[in-house]
Amino acid sequence: MTELFKKYVEEFNSHDDELYKNDIPNSEAYEWLAERIPLFECSDKEIEKTYYFRWWTYRKHIKSTPDGYAITEFLPNVPWAGKHNIINAPAAHHLYEGRWLRNSDKIFSDYLRYYLNNTEDSHRYSVWLLNSAMEYEIAGGELRIGKEELAKMVEYYAEWERTHGHKSGMFWSVDDRDAMEYSISGRREGKAVKGIRPTLNSYMYAEAKAICYFAKKLGESGIAEQFESKAEKLKHLINENLLHDGFYFAKHGDSDGELDGALDRVGGIASPMELIGYIPYMFGIPDDKLSKCFEYLLDTEIFLAKTGMTTVDKRHPDYLKSYNHECLWNGYVWPFATSQVLTGLIKTIHGGHSELKNILIRHLELYAYNHRINLDGKTLPWIDEVLSPNEMKWTSREILRELGWRENLGGKERGKDYNHSTFADLIITGIVGVKTGSEKLELDPAIPDGWDYMKLENLSYRGKLYTVVYDKTGDKYGLGKGITVIKKQ
Repeated sequence: MTELFKKYVEEFNSHDDELYKNDIPNSEAYEWLAERIPLFECSDKEIEKTYYFRWWTYRKHIKSTPDGYAITEFLPNVPWAGKHNIINAPAAHHLYEGRWLRNSDKIFSDYLRYYLNNTEDSHRYSVWLLNSAMEYEIAGGELRIGKEELAKMVEYYAEWERTHGHKSGMFWSVDDRDAMEYSISGRREGKAVKGIRPTLNSYMYAEAKAICYFAKKLGESGIAEQFESKAEKLKHLINENLLHDGFYFAKHGDSDGELDGALDRVGGIASPMELIGYIPYMFGIPDDKLSKCFEYLLDTEIFLAKTGMTTVDKRHPDYLKSYNHECLWNGYVWPFATSQVLTGLIKTIHGGHSELKNILIRHLELYAYNHRINLDGKTLPWIDEVLSPNEMKWTSREILRELGWRENLGGKERGKDYNHSTFADLIITGIVGVKTGSEKLELDPAIPDGWDYMKLENLSYRGKLYTVVYDKTGDKYGLGKGITVIKKQ
């Protein structure tokens, strides 16, 4: 399939205005990626093309710095970033996606260590950083975490407790520090207010579990027991305080910023259902019986829109309310959130809920098909920040363009090739169905009914290479009908 991949790279290169370059320019993209990514083909050419397009954009963000390798969110420098133009908000997405890159452990080891050694940048936004490092290692990468890094993980967690701990035992945050500006639930009279949100609380549960994992691996039973206890207490508090009628809600204080009484609030018109209510599913927090809430993703009155899943329940009166800002989380479609929801959905499917596969397929198709833009009469592959729910328009791009690509907002085409979400990971774990965590490769695939074939080649899992093939009739690959797994070494 190398020729298929090469043709895609040549096509992407030919249409690209390469405004910004890091370590791997377009001229080196094919060679670099061919040595590292699992090759993929399938009956659905839009999904196939988007898979390769997202790897092509991902490598643009890998850069060497005096502190080692880093991965950026934006290609141009933006004034709100930290050192080396790094922003921690999507760092976990970077590691989830990057775990499928062969021969790349140094990139991600450097990246993780940067955050563990730079408190300000690692706490700039909420993130499930340690969980993503754990998931990276479980899939077979090697970050070489030692006792020094474990100690820094403990310090990293303690800093969140110190700065964002709440007397209830939970964690508070505000929407823009969750990288989710102008959410409906997080605003009082237009101002961001503190809240006990499913975001940071779920992330901190996942971080505690990750520290427990690494501590056990290093023989530090005392630390493992301590963080297992923290995780279980937080899981209980999340389910006790944020769960209402089968959905997880954010609970916020008043406009004066005080949190007192926030946990007494329940879901309703003042606290709408938002996609952040699915974040607990990413980490196994919910009770097994709660998976029915995923049906809301197919309801055109709630979350399903023309271009994907809206970030908030469309029935709320503040849905798509206008603000003087280019980043709005009050109903627009965000790949960041789409990736989170689909990751949680995949984890739930792998937990025994195969009845949800049709929801996964529907939204993966929507997600893939909307990686596009019309420029000068040509339809080109594209990934950006904020997508209109009702038409193929990257809303943030339109706003920034109308403002003249202001330098204080990131300059020309700020959101082009935006690295703020996952896609390849969703294909590998969702469609192909790789269940991470087992010593040997296990699959729970979600092959769409209309597909005649699918092949994932050179998948690296726990030090072994595999090819996974689906052939509806057995005629495409000559290996028989259905799924075939070939271990290559």
